[in-house]
Amino acid sequence: MADPYLPPSAPIDPALPAGAKCPKCGNTSARKVNFTFWGGALGPRLVHVVRCAECRTQYNGRTGGSLTGVIILYQVVVFAIAGALFGAYVALRH
Repeated sequence: MADPYLPPSAPIDPALPAGAKCPKCGNTSARKVNFTFWGGALGPRLVHVVRCAECRTQYNGRTGGSLTGVIILYQVVVFAIAGALFGAYVALRH
């Protein structure tokens, strides 16, 4: 049984937040994205968005996957919350 108090034996790559390679070019050097037009400052933090240093492709830093589905889901949730808040505001005003 492994000792849970020992650090992991595998080296952790400091260039990537979670270790996924770029899906377009395979480069291992990426930086966290702090702001996007679709998610502002919160979206990229929730989805772990990184940008490849070589080809500048943005992708999920944990899985190496595409952001298209996540962007759509994020926007649906944001608009649903905004709609609910607006509906509550209108209901309370009358």
